[in-house]
Amino acid sequence: MSERFTLFYDNIPIKWYFFCECMFLFLVQPKNNTMKKIYFTACCLFSAVYFAQQMVSFENIDGFYIGNIHNQGTWISTPTGDIPPNIDNQVICTDHATDGYNSLKIVKENTYGTQSIPIIGAFDNLPILLPYNNFTVSFDINMSQLNGSIFSFQGVSSAEEIFVVRLDFDSSGVVKVMKNLSGSSVMESASATWSPNIWYRLKVVGTSADVKYFLNGVLIYSGAALESIPINQLRFVHNNAEGIAYIDHIKVHSEALLSVSNTDKYRNAVVVSPNPASDFININTPYKIKSIEINDSSGKKASAKLDNNRVNVSNLPAGLYWINIKTEEGNFSEKLVKK
Repeated sequence: MSERFTLFYDNIPIKWYFFCECMFLFLVQPKNNTMKKIYFTACCLFSAVYFAQQMVSFENIDGFYIGNIHNQGTWISTPTGDIPPNIDNQVICTDHATDGYNSLKIVKENTYGTQSIPIIGAFDNLPILLPYNNFTVSFDINMSQLNGSIFSFQGVSSAEEIFVVRLDFDSSGVVKVMKNLSGSSVMESASATWSPNIWYRLKVVGTSADVKYFLNGVLIYSGAALESIPINQLRFVHNNAEGIAYIDHIKVHSEALLSVSNTDKYRNAVVVSPNPASDFININTPYKIKSIEINDSSGKKASAKLDNNRVNVSNLPAGLYWINIKTEEGNFSEKLVKK
């Protein structure tokens, strides 16, 4: 085994290693087209099931540790193209957090000057592609000052360095979204502003019609994806001027999810109780429930059976879970704490 592959193996989660191993079998083992199709189908099914949802709060229990974000799980810091190969000061810290104790801290890299676009920060290399027209990404963000850095969220196709979605918290306090205009990309003001030292929740939903941007549950912008290609990398970055941003409570879904907080219509449309729970939970909703799925904080599906809007969770280990509830009205996602 080469040194390069050994290093790669050492820094990837077991679930991703399993997928890579499947792909290895697909590429080099099968001797005929029928077997190749079987291996390929197995790989795709494994990936799709495992990555129905990804949740990241940078907690120790999830395999993260305080310090440089680079090479923690699927994360890297901005490549430099030089030595060192990646920037050093984008870290997991305990300064501020909304979900648990830790968060990602995006700061100025003193070695480098202010950049023409936001590029300094942390990148999440997703284990499976997000369709541009069927995904949901949400996270909490807190920025320290105005008239400093432009803080940006970007969904990209990294091989081509192409933006699929991009939203900036501009240094002026205006929230801006990138759009295509007459063959060029421009930043257009959304119907929102931001202030320093306040936690905001941003949610970006790609649908078959358009991409919708919500800030604290309020729709602030909708428009077409910049490119009709899948997203394989999420970037939480700035242009390396002044200021700090904290990122926490990231949720990534490989489908467009309707949140109970998006509009007044759906507020309290689904209530999970008791929460925290030790034995059973009840799902209270006026809508007919089609199915449910419970995922742990790593995205792994947990065993769950719905019986008259009641779910036995006594067999789940203590920890944080997300319960995805599919109803006749839409799909809802709720946090569940198992005691």
